[in-house]
Amino acid sequence: MRILPFILVTLLLACSSPHDNTAIYGFWQGPHPEDENRKFYVRFYENNHTLAGHGYWTHNGFYDSEFEIDSVYFEKTEIRFYVPMWKCTYLGKLTGNSMVSGGFSCPGEPFDSVLLIKNDSIHSFLVDALPGSQETGFTYLWKIPPANDDGLRVANTLSPGEKAFLDSIIPKIAESKFGRINSILASKNHELFCEEYFWGYQAKDLHPVESVTKSITSLLTGIAIDQGKIRGTEEKIADIFPEIRHNQPEIFNQITLEHLLSMTSGYESKDDKLTKSDDRLNFCLNRKIVHKPGKVFQYDGGNTEILGAVIQRKTGMFADKFAMKYLFEPLNIQTFKWSDYQQNGYPLMSGALCLRPRDMLKIGELILQKGQYNGRRIVSEKWIEESTTARVETGINNDQYSYLWWNIRIESKHKSYRCIWGNGWGSQFIYVFPELELVIVTTGHNYAQDSWAITAGLKEYLYLLDEDKH
Repeated sequence: MRILPFILVTLLLACSSPHDNTAIYGFWQGPHPEDENRKFYVRFYENNHTLAGHGYWTHNGFYDSEFEIDSVYFEKTEIRFYVPMWKCTYLGKLTGNSMVSGGFSCPGEPFDSVLLIKNDSIHSFLVDALPGSQETGFTYLWKIPPANDDGLRVANTLSPGEKAFLDSIIPKIAESKFGRINSILASKNHELFCEEYFWGYQAKDLHPVESVTKSITSLLTGIAIDQGKIRGTEEKIADIFPEIRHNQPEIFNQITLEHLLSMTSGYESKDDKLTKSDDRLNFCLNRKIVHKPGKVFQYDGGNTEILGAVIQRKTGMFADKFAMKYLFEPLNIQTFKWSDYQQNGYPLMSGALCLRPRDMLKIGELILQKGQYNGRRIVSEKWIEESTTARVETGINNDQYSYLWWNIRIESKHKSYRCIWGNGWGSQFIYVFPELELVIVTTGHNYAQDSWAITAGLKEYLYLLDEDKH
């Protein structure tokens, strides 16, 4: 009967083995204390045979930020972890397979009851840029962009250069080599050949374009000039706003629309206070002037706020309504958002517009086609030429400024390409390469990372799009 001791030893070893942590693995969702559009997620996983955790915030269902989690403990149904940023410990109990009842214990505060709900569907929004992209042997497979009856022409095949470009850059994006890129779209010879979304984003999702809003402001100014509503860039803001009694009248009277468009107004930049003012327009117009107009480049969101008011005063329409009628509708842009930070009817011109990436591409195509889109004239060729010609040195190597568009040179394989660039914080970019008949659009969430890292990716692979014709 020697088998009996063997069975007893086996049972004892089994009973003393480490507790199975798989019940707690995955993503657990919790609420924001004040904003129902924000949620936090705690991910539990195995790291070197140890239970570990990591935290994420989302906004409107998409990634927003991350936070560290320490001292994760799970035994039977009890879960405990510590959040250093909050200096709080979560104490909870697993109920069934999909709920943890508990809350946060924070020094000097009452116990805060917080229910955690299992939600592994968030995985593709937080961890995988593309489905399966974290797995060994991941291969990118191109698919034909959909023809959405929105005016964009679609390529049905790839040229060798286009294929080489996508096979090179898309896996790098999926590996987060350029930070957190949410989309990349590209058209060559006026045909969309690339439309890829990452981190759970889809074509239907609006995305903040940040300071690309300024480039839209340039187009709106040009349209108003084309219509004869604005006489020209030489108009002085003192004549448009005669009610302003600036305390530096001599120099204030010199500021023209060209100075606003080229970021050489001489105003002291106070972008951090723009959205905090109760009267944004008066704040912008009455700021201190620290340079002679036309002499010094100073990137300044206040300039675009004044231009938005110029559009309203000259056309009788607030800029968002003017854009809808004379820019967005002709481009078949049916959905946009420009309501954040709106004040007294004025939209925020320096960076509050939200567009779909396909519609950002249409803006790029409008520039490439010199003011036309699919044969329809929307803004004059004269304005496109005037507003995208390099005018001011910015002090940054290979960067010059036009009228709310950047003019940059991107070098790729020993060749330099001119690029008209709509540049928005966080990797919201419109790249227009006239020489290549090419438009590239990206959106991203690179606010804490290098916002311009994707430009380095273009430098590495752009030449591939110059090696053949479609």
